[in-house]
Amino acid sequence: MTNTTALARKVLIGSTITILVVGILAVGTASSFYSLKETGSDTTYLKGHVLRIFIGIIVCVILSTRSEIFFRRIALPVYILSLLAIIATFVLRDTQFAPRVNGSARWLDLGVRILPSDFMRFGFVLLSGLLISRGSIDIRKFKGVSAIALLALLPSLLTMFQPDLSGTAFTLFVMLIVLFVAGARFSHLAILMGVLLLLGSSAVLIRSDYQLDRIKASLQENTLEQEDNYQTLQARITLGSGGFSGRGLGQSRQKRGFLPESHTDFILAVIGEESGFLGTSTVMVLFFMLFSSSLLIARSANTAFDAVVGGGATAILLTGVMIHTMVNSGVIPVTGMPLPLISWGGTSMVVNLICIGTVLGISRRSTA
Repeated sequence: MTNTTALARKVLIGSTITILVVGILAVGTASSFYSLKETGSDTTYLKGHVLRIFIGIIVCVILSTRSEIFFRRIALPVYILSLLAIIATFVLRDTQFAPRVNGSARWLDLGVRILPSDFMRFGFVLLSGLLISRGSIDIRKFKGVSAIALLALLPSLLTMFQPDLSGTAFTLFVMLIVLFVAGARFSHLAILMGVLLLLGSSAVLIRSDYQLDRIKASLQENTLEQEDNYQTLQARITLGSGGFSGRGLGQSRQKRGFLPESHTDFILAVIGEESGFLGTSTVMVLFFMLFSSSLLIARSANTAFDAVVGGGATAILLTGVMIHTMVNSGVIPVTGMPLPLISWGGTSMVVNLICIGTVLGISRRSTA
């Protein structure tokens, strides 16, 4: 292992642990009101969050010790099983196994509620790396780019009709980064992006009045009379009320019933209210350290498979942070997206730690 890769590995581990600690503090304070109201205890959500972190860390450590052959072997099974799980949300829709949550039937409830699309993105990254590295697909040709794109477009089409617009956008963005990391031509990527924008905008216009209303609301003036803008306005109020240094840990006012999903989709806003610009900037710096070290490890990979998978795993983490941050700051319409490694949410936490473990494994295999 080179000195640079060894340093990147230490930075990745350190930033991940620090972000997880921040998440424990953030979920503890952001969920206290809802937890007390729904369960009679203000620590119920916090305890569940810590348990999910513990499970995720175990999986992370195990994967960090696995060989490249292991990841090659599980690539196709993970992708297929995840795709079947997404299809199951349609077959079992409106039953106890696939209940609607906030109008969307995207979860599978098998005693433990999971989000199949989160696992599918990781499966897509593994399968793309496998096909590209063994020469089954020539990524320098548009035919090869289209083949990889289809692997993402199929599950994206399904998630769009759940409906889950954020999950669809998430998957497609990860796909573009994977193609870029793999060496696709910029002209091919530009054509693909144009086609996706055209198809995506057409699908929103045709398919969902609800999604279109969200987009229209985000473009209109900030007014509480605009019902579809309520969450965006509350997030902005929450994020901005912290000032430079914040109100103090546990002192958020907006979490007390004003800001919906304060411990999941809008946890960054609560962090901003309680720790201010200083605390929010610190969180962003920690994520920058995580992304930069992860990308450096991916670039130092010994094989094409590890390089593509490392870049894809980083893309999963990066995209989640980007979407969550833009929603909380009102840049894009409101859509359900937890903040990686910080928000309350079992599937997201486990998959993100799987990505960290995968990258750590790549760093271990990157010998001098």
